[in-house]
Amino acid sequence: MVSHGSRASRGTRIRDRRSWGRVLVVLEADKVEAQKQWDQDPCGANTVDDHAPGTLAYYQAIRQHRFHEYAPWFDAVVRFDDWRDRDVLEVGVGLGSDHYRFASNDNRMYALDLSREHLRQTSRHLALEGLGTRPVYGDAESIPFRDEAFDLVYSFGVLHHTPQTGAAVREIHRVLRRGGTAIIGLYHRDSYFMLATLLLRGVLKRELWTKSWRRMMSEIEHRADPDSAVPLVKVYSRAGARRLFEDFRRVDLTVTHIDVGRYFRWFPLGREAQERWLGWFGWYVIVRAEK
Repeated sequence: MVSHGSRASRGTRIRDRRSWGRVLVVLEADKVEAQKQWDQDPCGANTVDDHAPGTLAYYQAIRQHRFHEYAPWFDAVVRFDDWRDRDVLEVGVGLGSDHYRFASNDNRMYALDLSREHLRQTSRHLALEGLGTRPVYGDAESIPFRDEAFDLVYSFGVLHHTPQTGAAVREIHRVLRRGGTAIIGLYHRDSYFMLATLLLRGVLKRELWTKSWRRMMSEIEHRADPDSAVPLVKVYSRAGARRLFEDFRRVDLTVTHIDVGRYFRWFPLGREAQERWLGWFGWYVIVRAEK
């Protein structure tokens, strides 16, 4: 399915001649920052410190944290088990936790990422579980697959880091089969977390004046070395997220993930009650779009 004549991104370009397979990727400066960020600090690696990295126990502990502590709503919203024996592309795979959930249902898996470390870790994660995927080093804005190749394209917490998110969504539409589904998680502008970030950090800590907006937003992401990279971080309103998917036949939105206790430990509502009553102000807007 790989198309080796993928389009180059427009803008300031830094040519990366290292390739995964035979794909040659031309990176913009923003994408180089994202690549540095997650090659050095793979997404989710900071959630586990009591298992040796790269072991089966390590990946299982990361899944336990992701699906039961960080986001216990994941199964209800994403509905991993709805997908069986399908062609599935995940864009931005992290350490492979979500990839594992789809792969364990006998789906034919493809992993696309600008981070070679993510691809390496995800491949190892699945191999330790007796599963497989096809890792492809590539760019969401120029997906190196033929038209109508997949039943599902899944991307969670990724597309708000690429400069031309609309181009990435159009590429997802292109590689989906008619009747196929995109499930995409984006950061939510009108969220409690954004309000707290602006008030507590931006105003009270004066980071709106002492740092650039981009640098302040980039520090939302975990970084062992804060000066190592400044990844692009964008946020979307519900209306803005819906506009990105205007070419799709049907678009449904879910807003979720709120944890007021992160800032106020005395808050009387637990996570489940917060999701029920305050979920409209959650940190993720999740799009389920049908082609």
